[in-house]
Amino acid sequence: MRSSTPHEGDRNAPPRGRSSSISSRMRASSSALPRPQSSLRESRISSFRATQPTYNLITGADAADTRPSSRQSYVADSLRPGSRESSKENMAPLDADEYEKYRKEIETLKAEIGTLQYRMQTAEQEKEIALSQQSNKLEQARRREQDEAQQRQAAEAERAKAADLIESVKKEMDALKETAETDQRALEHRAREARDEATLLQEQLDDLSAAKDEAARMAEKKMKDMQMQLAACQNSIHELGQESQEADKALQQTLAQAQSGDAETMDIIRRELSEQVQHIRALEATNRDQLSELKQLRAINKAVQVVEEEKRSLQRRLEAAEALEAELAEARLQRQRLQDERLAWTSYLSHASETGSDEFDSPEAMARALVQERLTTASYVEQLGALQADMSAQESAIQTLKGDKSQLQKQLEGAKASAGAASTDKARARLDRQRALALKEVEYLRAQLKAVDEEDHTMQPNDYDETRATRIQELEMLIDGYKAEVQSLHAELSAAEPSAGAQVPPVAGTKRPHSADDEGDGGGGYQEQLGQLTLLEKDLSASREQLSAAKQQNQTRVLSLRSNPTSDYEAIKRSTLEALQRENKDLLATLRSKHADASVPVIPTSVLGAMEREIAAAKAETASAQKSARRLKEVWGSKSQEFKEAIFSTLGWTVTFIPNGKMRVESTFSPSQTDEHENSIVFDGERGTMKVGGGPKSAFAQRIGDQIGFWVREKGCIPGFLAALTLEFYEEHSRASRG
Repeated sequence: MRSSTPHEGDRNAPPRGRSSSISSRMRASSSALPRPQSSLRESRISSFRATQPTYNLITGADAADTRPSSRQSYVADSLRPGSRESSKENMAPLDADEYEKYRKEIETLKAEIGTLQYRMQTAEQEKEIALSQQSNKLEQARRREQDEAQQRQAAEAERAKAADLIESVKKEMDALKETAETDQRALEHRAREARDEATLLQEQLDDLSAAKDEAARMAEKKMKDMQMQLAACQNSIHELGQESQEADKALQQTLAQAQSGDAETMDIIRRELSEQVQHIRALEATNRDQLSELKQLRAINKAVQVVEEEKRSLQRRLEAAEALEAELAEARLQRQRLQDERLAWTSYLSHASETGSDEFDSPEAMARALVQERLTTASYVEQLGALQADMSAQESAIQTLKGDKSQLQKQLEGAKASAGAASTDKARARLDRQRALALKEVEYLRAQLKAVDEEDHTMQPNDYDETRATRIQELEMLIDGYKAEVQSLHAELSAAEPSAGAQVPPVAGTKRPHSADDEGDGGGGYQEQLGQLTLLEKDLSASREQLSAAKQQNQTRVLSLRSNPTSDYEAIKRSTLEALQRENKDLLATLRSKHADASVPVIPTSVLGAMEREIAAAKAETASAQKSARRLKEVWGSKSQEFKEAIFSTLGWTVTFIPNGKMRVESTFSPSQTDEHENSIVFDGERGTMKVGGGPKSAFAQRIGDQIGFWVREKGCIPGFLAALTLEFYEEHSRASRG
């Protein structure tokens, strides 16, 4: 490869003017030196050129064919004088050593010039390739940008169309919402009216049921009393019949004796008979009174039956109101569902009529398509940004190549201007040191990267990125290949250099700038690797912090009681889960058994045990609930009795609690004379009302009407009303007791 280095630049030959200027400078430099024997110099130059390969590696043609004719004629001319003067070469020149030294310097400079020329040609070729690739990429990016612009315009048009459609749908939805709100307000008004009517009916039903229950209890009590009185009367009548029979017998005996007795006996008999007749008349009067009371009770029973019939009619009306509420709720749901369906079909039909296709079947599908278009546009924008980044990177690469080219030109001029060996040795030593340091740094970074990868793979095997590791290995292999190629080129170049000129090594003959460029490219890759390594170090530090926190959490011991609600709940859950698993296993075994008799219904014992446990738990819960309810009733009974006694002893009112949140109060100074509680007042806590026991036209209501008008209607003070009644009733009771 080293021997073909000077002629590989013929792949893309520079302009003829540049080559002629270089050759003229070479001739000028060579003409400045003393030329003792031109034939010897020309023969050696021709032999040096003859030893160079003439095959072009790029074009596949001989370099001798592509050389200019002037150069070929010059070589031929240079060969011919050598053949003519070959007989004079046997004589040794006087300044052969000095000439040999100058010749070696000239050859060294020519080799350096050829190398620099090759590197310049190579840089120009790479620049042209990069420019062509960049132009292709720019053209492709321009085409993609045009396509994306067209797609964006289409997407914008679709978006505008969708926005118009959405606006129309919104208007329709607003109109439908207004209509729905109007209908809903009307339905709510009707529902409120129905609810109020149902509440009123329920209150009337409660009042009627309470009155009916009270009347039924009173009628039943009176019926039982009348039945007892009637039975007593019948017994007394029976006894009187027996007594009358006995009296008749005694009368007959007395008559029989009277026929033989005296007048005193007759008087006694007459007196006894008159007493018996009076007693019989009293019994007949009592029987008449009891019959009249029985007629009254029958009339009351008929009234109770009428009240029950009214109660049933009110219940039917209440059920009708509840059914109306259920129908109203169902109608609301159906109406909402129909509105949603109408909106969906409206949007579908409008879009289908505009586009002429059945692409969207619902507004949701349209929204999804719009979101997909937005995502596609965003992805196109990201791709455009990536392409712009690539373009900027390519531009920076072009600028770098231009800088390298200018640097190479400067180095070429410097190499032509200075031929000193000291500066060359220092530059080479400095470059060698930089190269050694770069290699050491690369090895150190590779070791660190490998350690980080191994630690990530060990600590976080789930988050380990195989693709990234593979990419890093490929980059390392590529860098190793570049480095090996540079080393081989350097070795070949060193071997090709003449041993005699070791003290004055060529300055730029080892392609160091090109290797530096490669290493610079590798340095850019290493910069990326360093950035990735920094990110990996941050991830590693975060992972270490998480690991230390996890270790610290594992070292923390939470103290708890052996029997706490959490452990008990977990134990119950675990036992229940195990029981269910056993049941499932037994059921599967029962179902999969081949010899089971299908006519006999059987269940696994585990299922039976589970059912028994559930029944036992339900019984225990029921017993506990009953026990708690019984205790609450007992406590409430005792507390309510204490409360009643406290009110009776302190306020002078007897309090009786009635179901449905009602309470009856009756003054101890004016008690009711019958069981109808005509002198009582009933308070309804739920509705905040007050009723007089005997009715609004009873004597008790007329008696306390003035107090009701003053204390209740004007003042709105129930405690003052009760206190005024207590004082009034106490005064009346005191006057009655004194009179």
